[in-house]
Amino acid sequence: MARYSFCVLAVLLLAALSVAQSPDRVEVFGGYSYMAPDFISTAPSGGSGWHVSATVNVARHVGIVADFSGFAPTGPAGAFASYHTFMGGPQASIRFGKIKPFVQFLMGATRGSFTRADAQFGGDFSLFTIGAGGGVDVGINRWIAVRGQADWLHMGSPFSSNTARTSVGLVFRF
Repeated sequence: MARYSFCVLAVLLLAALSVAQSPDRVEVFGGYSYMAPDFISTAPSGGSGWHVSATVNVARHVGIVADFSGFAPTGPAGAFASYHTFMGGPQASIRFGKIKPFVQFLMGATRGSFTRADAQFGGDFSLFTIGAGGGVDVGINRWIAVRGQADWLHMGSPFSSNTARTSVGLVFRF
């Protein structure tokens, strides 16, 4: 999985270099993210983390996204969990002055681990993951924007679950 992620990132970076002469062809987002069991849950099983994505805009309103995030959700006392998502897919957007809403569909994998202090169970896992969501970028200037984003993620068996991921951070445009 690490080799696959490295190859995807390398291809995106090379593609970014080849189209970097055009304005706003490449966008890189980084920021804080929060994961919860669903968008309305008040259960304390969510977790804080990070979210990074890169978009290469291949047409005026269409781009290809590479999306990565990591979380350390809270669990029962003495338990530790960590999740990392590696996804990619298409993104559609439209610009209204400094406002740029977007929607995206992502596919990839979630890798993670779960351990308990009493060591009765735990281990590593890798799950097929799909996601859909969107957000809005608000331009500060030509090269920087503030982003708010919400995504629904479905992590496949054996732990089939639906998860909400919300993120906020900065977008750098090249």
